[in-house]
Amino acid sequence: MAKVEILELKNSQFDELLSFLKKWGLDHPELGEGHILRWQRCHRFVAVYEGKIVGYIGQIPHDFKYGKSIDNKGIEHIGWGVTLVLDMSESSIRKQAGRGLLNRVEHNAPLLFSGVGIVPAIEEPYKRRGYEIRRDSTKMYARFVKPSKALRYLGKPVYYAPLIKLANLKYRSSTAIPYDKITEIDHFKPEWDSIWDSILYEQYEFFGIRNAEYLNYKLKQPNRRYHAYKHFDGGYIIFRIAQHRIKDLKLVKICDLVGTEAIKNDLLRISLKFLYEQHAYGIVALASSKDEKIYKKAGLYISKSYPIAMQEHIRAKMHVSFYDSDLDNLW
Repeated sequence: MAKVEILELKNSQFDELLSFLKKWGLDHPELGEGHILRWQRCHRFVAVYEGKIVGYIGQIPHDFKYGKSIDNKGIEHIGWGVTLVLDMSESSIRKQAGRGLLNRVEHNAPLLFSGVGIVPAIEEPYKRRGYEIRRDSTKMYARFVKPSKALRYLGKPVYYAPLIKLANLKYRSSTAIPYDKITEIDHFKPEWDSIWDSILYEQYEFFGIRNAEYLNYKLKQPNRRYHAYKHFDGGYIIFRIAQHRIKDLKLVKICDLVGTEAIKNDLLRISLKFLYEQHAYGIVALASSKDEKIYKKAGLYISKSYPIAMQEHIRAKMHVSFYDSDLDNLW
């Protein structure tokens, strides 16, 4: 029996990969259109069996720094494992492909493999591979104004919907925006880099590096319309409408947020105003567990731990946004 080979994706295989993703990546049809993959800065590996692609995984590089409270001044080269898609037609080939692809991204120096949003079904395999599943670092924050469909997407009973509507009355959101302090921007300037670095360094134990080059790259993601606002006192927010075409779900996704507590409160009001203007089902954000008070005060009172598979030697709590982890690439 032929073995499954793990190879770097060749340009000549790109069309075959897109066809493969359209067939087996059914939850994310945008991947099969190719515009995201062509834009994305990503290491790409395929599992090949008898000359045919039977699996795919990407690895996103992003450097992380230690914050003020941690006695470590170095940089860690994190490599997020993303978009593991397998041919499900034959179990033995699927298992070979899955194990081989994970092994490849785990040994892709100098990147240190990490995964975010670890679901229970794959938690034990990650533990067996020597990773620590951290629940103390990152949380998903949300507010649902039309909760029934959002609850179905999250796998929660729809009968919670009336309770959420009552909670919305208790945890109100404000859209009183201090427009004299905030301006909309379409790009980031290099002279602002030190501002973001200083804020993140003071607030978090471990954070992804922000600079104009990285942020402007993210803003240019194809088929996405981002809204970015800068606070005159030092801070920014980036958000967009996220439309899940398969689930017919429309949310506002806060992609990144940097600032002091007061500045974040001002900026979050803009995203909430946008939520109501767009008649979306809700608004979601990904951020440090330290930020729970800020999001709750703003009206995003629903919070859920977002597990991360981390290298054992990294003891600091990781702050992850949608932009840090490239989770914003999908719908």
